[in-house]
Amino acid sequence: MTNTFSHWNEVYNTKDHTKVSWHQDQSTISLDWILDSIQKDDAMIDIGCGVSILADNLLAKGFNDISLLELSTIALETLKHRLKKSANKLTFYNENILDFKPGSTFKLWHDRAVFHFLTDLKDQKTYLQKLDQYLQKDGLFLLATFSPDGPKECSKLNIVQYDQTKICNLLGDKFSLIKTLNEKHLHPNGSIQIFNYFLFKKIK
Repeated sequence: MTNTFSHWNEVYNTKDHTKVSWHQDQSTISLDWILDSIQKDDAMIDIGCGVSILADNLLAKGFNDISLLELSTIALETLKHRLKKSANKLTFYNENILDFKPGSTFKLWHDRAVFHFLTDLKDQKTYLQKLDQYLQKDGLFLLATFSPDGPKECSKLNIVQYDQTKICNLLGDKFSLIKTLNEKHLHPNGSIQIFNYFLFKKIK
């Protein structure tokens, strides 16, 4: 797996956090779908949280059981400092998702642009095993990836583009697609990146 701790620490150490390509001033589809999908006391996790504003948005809405997983210690410490007043509602994991072994399960698993960095089929399968193991029965998987019309790499790393057919085939019959949506994300440099969002329900 190429996206190591050192790679992402370098990204967050050398770049203005508001200028990275995935930055949002306000969470968009992810926030809307989470608000529509789970209760405020349901356990949820954000995979590859970076310094995303999503946790701030959810805390402001009253959510109180949020886990945040991130490879970069710099990003995670930034987030811990920013959200220190809500520390009792948050659990932080400075881990690679492929090695993740939490002591609890989650009602909702959110991933905005981590999974698409897994270009090796073995890593993809390991990720999906973790998802299956730690997502509760009837739990929800909210995934955002670059679409086939989007970039082919990000932060100097190759990615895998996904459309509905491709991701459904990979997930198999354990998950049922609830909805999907295309988003034109405005890069801070003014360019447009095309994301596909998918919301799945675990049915097996």
